[in-house]
Amino acid sequence: MLTTILIYSLLILFVTLIITFWGMNFTGLPGNWLMVATSALWVWLGPESFQFSWYVIAGLIVLALTGELFEFLASVFGTKKMGGSSRGATLSVVGSILGGLMGIFFAIPIPIPIVGMMISGILFASLGAMAGAVLGEYTLGTPMNQTAKIGGAAFLGRMLGSFGKIIMGAAIVAVVLLAPFVFQTNYQ
Repeated sequence: MLTTILIYSLLILFVTLIITFWGMNFTGLPGNWLMVATSALWVWLGPESFQFSWYVIAGLIVLALTGELFEFLASVFGTKKMGGSSRGATLSVVGSILGGLMGIFFAIPIPIPIVGMMISGILFASLGAMAGAVLGEYTLGTPMNQTAKIGGAAFLGRMLGSFGKIIMGAAIVAVVLLAPFVFQTNYQ
């Protein structure tokens, strides 16, 4: 009886952590990697009744890498597509990180606090990417109309990149929640 309660308590904790870490993607934090690490710990130390294989962990790593690559490339590609420089693209990435962190602390006042923080994270990260790209281009003497276009492209690229990472995170959640039932194994 006690063992069953412990197993289900661990399972509830595991699922809660996975969903919480997925939500961290909205703020620009590395939620996908935390889900992969938590899942690896589960495979290594978790109860056998809800176990899955290391091959699933390998698949989760591929999903997390795809999300990160998409997020990074969308932001940089947005800047470069409009003729932005390497400095503008680099500062776009730095600005998006700083903006995402600011979004956590300056949440948009929405009646549901977590939703406000999620929206703020994406919005502020995108605004940070735009500000970084504009700053990078401005310091190089790029004409203001071109700088504004590059900044807008960085904003849109970061926004799309964030959604791509969030979608990959949702795929990780789905795989993790289904894996014990679909990919169950008795070997480690």
